[in-house]
Amino acid sequence: MKNIVLLGLVLGLTGVARAEHAHKAPHAGALVELGEHFAHLEVVLHAASGTVTVYVLDGEAEKPIRLKAKKLEIQVDDVDEKKADLKLELKPVASSLTGEKEGDTSEFSVQSDKLKDVRHFEGVLKEIQVKGKKFEKVEINFPTGNEGEKHDHKHDHDHKHEEKKK
Repeated sequence: MKNIVLLGLVLGLTGVARAEHAHKAPHAGALVELGEHFAHLEVVLHAASGTVTVYVLDGEAEKPIRLKAKKLEIQVDDVDEKKADLKLELKPVASSLTGEKEGDTSEFSVQSDKLKDVRHFEGVLKEIQVKGKKFEKVEINFPTGNEGEKHDHKHDHDHKHEEKKK
C-alpha cells in the first residue's frame, strides 16, 4: 500500500513539475519551440493591419536572441482553414529602445493585406539559424504554436521541424 501511495505522489509531482515548466509568450503570441528548450519563436499577428511579427527568444521564452539574418521566409498554406499560397518575407526590425538594428535583431515583421482580419494561419518557416544551429522547415501554427505538444524526450522522435548543426 505504501508503494502505491509513493508511486502516486511521484507521478503527481512529476505532472506538477511539467505544468510549471510551461513557457509564457511575452507578447501574447504563439510559441514555436526550436529544439528541446534551445530557443523559441513567438509569432504575433495584428489582424487589423495584417502584420505578422516573429520574435526570436531563448529556451525559456524570456530573453531575445539577436540574429544576423536579413529576412525570414514563411510559406503560408492555410488561412482560416482555407487553402492558401502566400509567401511572407519578414524583414528585420530596428529598435532605438533596445539598440537592435538590421543584421543584429531579434524581431522580424511583414504586413500582408491577405492576413487582415485573419484568426488562424499555418505555414512553414524555410530556415532559421539561431546560436550556430540551423533549423529548417519549421512548422508555424498561429495562434496555437507547438509549445503545448507533448514530447517524450527519452528517445529519438520526429519533431515538426528539422534541426541541423552548421
